[in-house]
Amino acid sequence: MNYISGDFHLHYIPSYTLYVQSDLFRDHLVVIGPEMDVLVYITYDNEKPSLEATKMLSMPFERVYVSLPHQSLIWIPTEVFDIRELDLYKDYFLDTREERIEFTEIESQGVTALYQIESTLLNRWKNIFPMAIILPSFSAVLGQAFRNIDYALELLTVHIYGNQADIFLFVNSEIRIYNTFEIQNPDDLAYYVLCIMKNFAIEGKVQKIMLSGATKDSEWGVRLSKYTKQLEEMNSTYNWKSHNSKVSHAIKNLNTLADLSICE
Repeated sequence: MNYISGDFHLHYIPSYTLYVQSDLFRDHLVVIGPEMDVLVYITYDNEKPSLEATKMLSMPFERVYVSLPHQSLIWIPTEVFDIRELDLYKDYFLDTREERIEFTEIESQGVTALYQIESTLLNRWKNIFPMAIILPSFSAVLGQAFRNIDYALELLTVHIYGNQADIFLFVNSEIRIYNTFEIQNPDDLAYYVLCIMKNFAIEGKVQKIMLSGATKDSEWGVRLSKYTKQLEEMNSTYNWKSHNSKVSHAIKNLNTLADLSICE
């Protein structure tokens, strides 16, 4: 899709914010105006960017947020984590250099996430926008999940992106598992969900599933609805607006992008 609103003007670029969601296959570019209106939405195969995408990436945006998938992720209790001891964890990562390991504290859960972003993607976007704020996609997904925790419920959250799914489970408001799985179809997704349910002794149906990166009426949502009493779509804190119905529908799957600015 190549959508550029008639309200997009080059001389207003300092007031615009560019959001990017990228993986090894596709890029999504969204330009948001001061009134939270979608001025640009472009998606493309990142090996064959469209002319419009190339032009957009050459523009001097002052505020740029980039969401990239992690390639490695481990969880450490914050009370025992010491930044001076990163070498203890390097063997859990694809790239064992300590300077490539990043971390963020999940205060409400008492854990610290250690992660790496795929280096090719990271370097690509740093070269295009050296001043961009680059964040792992899981940071926004977790933030949205925390707003939906019900202390009396099991909450399973599924975030779909590319050919992967991040699946994590809260029980009594505590995170019990967060893993990334490769999926090609709903059968793959169902297999991993059922394995998690079995491993955590969840009988019958999960009390609640939150779906991110896809809609409830998508093939992913339809399959997940079989395993829960309540299926809901994750909603971003900020409400992006568009008068174009196709754009409005497309950006629903980019719910994590809108929240990047509060994950810094």
